[in-house]
Amino acid sequence: MKKESPYNEAQLLGIWEQIGQRNYWIRQAIDPPFDKTQLIKCDTLEDLQLSLQQTAWCLGQGFYYQQLCFINQISGGDEWLTIKDDYAFESISFARVIEAGKFEGLIERLLKASKNQCLRLHY
Repeated sequence: MKKESPYNEAQLLGIWEQIGQRNYWIRQAIDPPFDKTQLIKCDTLEDLQLSLQQTAWCLGQGFYYQQLCFINQISGGDEWLTIKDDYAFESISFARVIEAGKFEGLIERLLKASKNQCLRLHY
């Protein structure tokens, strides 16, 4: 069971855009430049996994599921700034997580974790 976000989707998109633009690597995106239009909604965990397992995304491409957002920090790479609600707390490479069959469990733990747990990386 996920903890409900205190924000609606439109608010989150604005917050995530600001967080991404403050990130050193993401603000280097120029083709295209990073903004909230680069954040694509995934309605299911399967959609999110299929999106994140691809490695040809441009710098600044992002995907979100519920109150989690992942923004690519390396052009064509697998290094995702991880944001929950209004805070960034981690950089995750998903290829090995997905290969090991641990993707769904990781996302469920992230959704359940408190802000303090996320910031301490105890999820």
